Amino acid sequence: MDFLFEIGLEELPSRYVDEAESNLKKLTENELKDERINFSEVESFSTPRRIAIIVKDISEKQEDLDKKSVGPSVDIAFKGGELTKAGEGFVKSQGAEKEDIKIIENEKGKYISVEKFIKGKETKEILPDILSNIVKKIEFEKSMKWGEKSFRFARPIKWFVTLLGNEILDFEFEGIKGSNKSRGMRYFASQDVAISNPSEYEKVLKENFVIAKKDKRKEEILKSIKENCENDGEKAIINNYLLEEVINLVEYPYAIKGEYNKDYLKLPEDITTITMETHQRYFPVRDKDGKLTNKFILIRNAPEYSETVKKGNEKVIEPRLADAKFFFDEDLKHKFSDNVEKLKEVTFQKDMGTIYDKIKRSQKIAEYLINETGLQEEKENILRTVELAKADLVTNVIAEKEFTKLQGFMGSVYAEKQGENKNVALGIFEHYLPRYQGDSLPTTIEGALAGIADKIDTVTGCFSVGLKPTSSKDPYALRRAVQGIIYVTLNSKLKYDYKKLIEKAYEIFAADKKVLEKNVVEDVTEFFKQRIINVLSEKYSKELINYEVNLESNVVNLDEKLEVLLKLSKTEKFEKLINLLKRIKNILKEEKGNAVSINENLFSTEEEKKLYSFAEELENVENKGFFICTETLIENEEIINNFFDKVKINDENPEIKNNRISLLKKLEKISDKIINL
Repeated sequence: MDFLFEIGLEELPSRYVDEAESNLKKLTENELKDERINFSEVESFSTPRRIAIIVKDISEKQEDLDKKSVGPSVDIAFKGGELTKAGEGFVKSQGAEKEDIKIIENEKGKYISVEKFIKGKETKEILPDILSNIVKKIEFEKSMKWGEKSFRFARPIKWFVTLLGNEILDFEFEGIKGSNKSRGMRYFASQDVAISNPSEYEKVLKENFVIAKKDKRKEEILKSIKENCENDGEKAIINNYLLEEVINLVEYPYAIKGEYNKDYLKLPEDITTITMETHQRYFPVRDKDGKLTNKFILIRNAPEYSETVKKGNEKVIEPRLADAKFFFDEDLKHKFSDNVEKLKEVTFQKDMGTIYDKIKRSQKIAEYLINETGLQEEKENILRTVELAKADLVTNVIAEKEFTKLQGFMGSVYAEKQGENKNVALGIFEHYLPRYQGDSLPTTIEGALAGIADKIDTVTGCFSVGLKPTSSKDPYALRRAVQGIIYVTLNSKLKYDYKKLIEKAYEIFAADKKVLEKNVVEDVTEFFKQRIINVLSEKYSKELINYEVNLESNVVNLDEKLEVLLKLSKTEKFEKLINLLKRIKNILKEEKGNAVSINENLFSTEEEKKLYSFAEELENVENKGFFICTETLIENEEIINNFFDKVKINDENPEIKNNRISLLKKLEKISDKIINL
């Protein structure tokens, strides 16, 4: 037997649909398990007008329950043969009487317990309460009340389908009764669609122009675009973020191709495409040579073509593009660099000051990075890039909030058109990179350094004023910012000490604004280290990373060392070496005292002498590079092994014993600088 539960709604915002479906499924699984109702799986569905689940093979009754509850110890539960308040409270919480108490004994002592047998009820008897709980627990970012109802939901609930097998489950919530009646697509199908069995749900809805599965709507959108709009060799530009949004705006998609005035193709391409995608949810179109055309594709929520809809959308897009062109032309009438002064009026964050303040701090950080990385020749361009990096935020195109996705890109366009250095112009756009996982990285050193300076100021500033990210919230995207710094640093091979960079950024921020938190440098450093581990885990095992991450604070050097270790780790000798170094640590773990100076006259074996010579050699090559150090360690692994095999460390003579311990401590101290276990 299967159970179908559908919540019918007024159209949900696109961004709520996936989450609502996911929550409904998860809550259903959890509630049924809590109530001991067995099932094989829960299948979920969603469209803008409904979220639904089908519980497959739902049991007809709850499982019986033999419940044993253990309470307080006998000493706490009884006093003078009578129950104490603690004992009474436990018995009452179990719905039991004093006569039901049993005494159990375990390794901790004697405790009171109550055993109960609870006979399972019929599923249809308890399912209505489960459904009420589920509906109440579905949460949204914003919710609303409607009519005289006190209950809140993202949009008004219009109907419920509650079908247990082929019977209607008796269910009512906020005056709306469950039935076997769903609704088809508005205007094109019946609003009184009878479903006789859960297994027919998808089929019956599709007959009424509703595709209930998200992945199937996606397939239908792509198929409709191909068949209706790409049969002349032109191709839709399908950005995944827009596709994901459109899927949850329609119940039955139909793709239609429209046109707009060719004059708008003179605008920078991104302005045109973002206007179409962001404002109208249109897919732009390229010709067979890859050039942007004056065409667009709209996805109609209907099962058929409409010339009226095509013409209507063609009329709507023209004013949007006209606005974009007007803003663009107006911006070009003014000197782009003059916008920097206007940023004094734009607040970044109340405790961190204005965007202008941020630019000034970022310039100081960039100067420090220039000196650290030896990029003095590019200094002028780098500092100019930092200065202009945020100047497009007050342009007409960006200040109109609908065009915020163009920040950086517009600054790059304006800077180049007004004669700024080509690398400076490109750097303005590239300082935002990477914007998301897998995004492209800066190609210019200007963009790389400007981006690092901007991001580290944001991170250090946020930690300084109490805006640390939590496990569930990261409003300033600090994790992404630090990972971006690491990706850019590795990609551009920028050699600097990230710990010193954090100290410098903090010093610059503290001189500019009031610090509201303690231990900022330590916290940011640890936060940074964890992101380094995350990024490098894409290439190396956590074990290898942990050998070096606490020894090396130059991310490029760290990556190079791990590359060496990765190759060595594939050899048999490497594993033996690691085990030997671990053995040294285990032996010295118990030796709490300070190492005494090593007396060579106390050496009585060849193995001691050889180990001492090896330790001296290792100390001498310490500064000759990581590869030479690791090779020296590996090549002499047998010397360490022989020492352990043939030398008794805990000699009866305390002087000899301490001398041997000191020898091992010397070797540990040197090897710890190479590989930290």
